[in-house]
Amino acid sequence: MTAPVYSLAAWRRCREEHERPARETPAELTLADIPADAEMDDGNVIGFWNGERFVSWEQWLATAPLMADPAPPASALPDGAAYRATCGSTSVWLRKDGERWLMFAGTQKRRRRDFASPFLEHAIRTAEAWYGPAADGWQVEQER
Repeated sequence: MTAPVYSLAAWRRCREEHERPARETPAELTLADIPADAEMDDGNVIGFWNGERFVSWEQWLATAPLMADPAPPASALPDGAAYRATCGSTSVWLRKDGERWLMFAGTQKRRRRDFASPFLEHAIRTAEAWYGPAADGWQVEQER
């Protein structure tokens, strides 16, 4: 038998995790970090700090680091017109009907009339939110 999630030990672990400093968050730059006699490009009315000197907006924007999401696209599902999964204890089907995805729960004839989505990912997230996570993932029921 495992300890309940709301045990004293779990609460202490949670508190320790929150007290630990985050390693991934970079320190924010403040005015105290910028030297008072920092160089500035000629002709700039407003300069933007690039870590070494004040530069024009165009140059700063061109060299500003971009953050990209390293995660792959959420959908690794093969292309299909219908998908099936067992969410919790309920069988759920998602079927493409024109430009929208329809949800069927319990049987293939019991359509959820309160749901239709233009996006498969949204339909999957909604089905898993309503019925629970897909036990064995989503399988293609019908190819396109």
